[in-house]
Amino acid sequence: MSLRPRFAGDGRLRLPASVVIRRADGEDWHAGDVEGQHGGSTWDPFERTADGLLLAEAFARADLDQPRRARRWFLEHGVLDVVGFFPENLEGRSRDPDDEDFVDTVQDVEAHQDNVRWHLETLARLTLERELAGPPRPDRRPHDGWDPAWAQPAIWGRHEVIWLGATSHYGARIPTYMDDYPTFEAAAADPRVQRWKSPPNREAIERWWPAAHASARRMEIEDPPFIWIPYADWAGHWHQFEMDGAAPHGRLPSGPLHVDWHGLVDLQRRLITPYVQRAAVHDVVVGQRGSADAASSDESAPQANLGPVRVEQRRVWRSLLAPVYLQLLEGLRRVSDGQSGATWCRECGQPFLTLDARRSSFCNDRERFRFAQRERRRRLGGQVIEFPLRPPT
Repeated sequence: MSLRPRFAGDGRLRLPASVVIRRADGEDWHAGDVEGQHGGSTWDPFERTADGLLLAEAFARADLDQPRRARRWFLEHGVLDVVGFFPENLEGRSRDPDDEDFVDTVQDVEAHQDNVRWHLETLARLTLERELAGPPRPDRRPHDGWDPAWAQPAIWGRHEVIWLGATSHYGARIPTYMDDYPTFEAAAADPRVQRWKSPPNREAIERWWPAAHASARRMEIEDPPFIWIPYADWAGHWHQFEMDGAAPHGRLPSGPLHVDWHGLVDLQRRLITPYVQRAAVHDVVVGQRGSADAASSDESAPQANLGPVRVEQRRVWRSLLAPVYLQLLEGLRRVSDGQSGATWCRECGQPFLTLDARRSSFCNDRERFRFAQRERRRRLGGQVIEFPLRPPT
């Protein structure tokens, strides 16, 4: 079975020519930048890595805490180039399309890595629960054993959080200042707080602020997963949504968000789609056969027949997010079609995509070998091994 996604699986990923990990504050890795310059070499991101993993799995597992190790990984697999992939980034960072330099904050790298981990774990959970879920129920009630919190992560933007697990629309949207201060008066009394150009209205102060602050405290207890939204338009897209169990206050164009199995499939679709739309873009090359040879020939020599003009479409990505999300989309397509999209490795316990029918229990050959060796030792020792039906918590 091919590991190449059915959609946009013909692209290649550019590798950086240089990568430098810079720390902004002494030894504080989280305050640094990953910067460098793109090179001319590319690789097929849909081939397995040296560890026998798909790129999405390799990125989710990569240990990027140590600068030297992180630099080596980026040189071998590619970089995020978040500003190039999201030119409308909220922070106002911009770049000429032909500029080969890139700068990724470490916060961006960590946030996108957490996103991919969540997608892999969610695809594995959806695969595990798909037979129990059945068709959507008229009241959209989840099936037995399904935790609605799985479909209620927090959508995290630069300056606010949209928590899909809140009990009200006032509590769902949590700006940073409402998280930090229990009341408007407390925020206004702090000299470190930047003054409002126009103070919040009475409804925001009396109803929205306390509900949002209470939701933030609940989140500290319930600890939902956070999904990073990289720029302003996406965060704004989630401001208006319809919640289960709450009076409608607006909805997304494609309908409400539900907390059952099918609702989680829909949520993943909405989160993955913008990445895939960017990954689908082609580069168009217009040329003639032999034009390079003619350009280097003697000008006094007669011009050779260059042949017909050729138009070629190519996908050459500068961000690893493009192929990673194409792989995640392929897993989601399989799950929605009743097939296995991902599962947990029986040896290492990590989630992995099951796009290859030959790998349905182990993420790579190394883990398969380790499992077989330990199984053999236990069998020779007369021990019986049992496997849980659900992933470890």
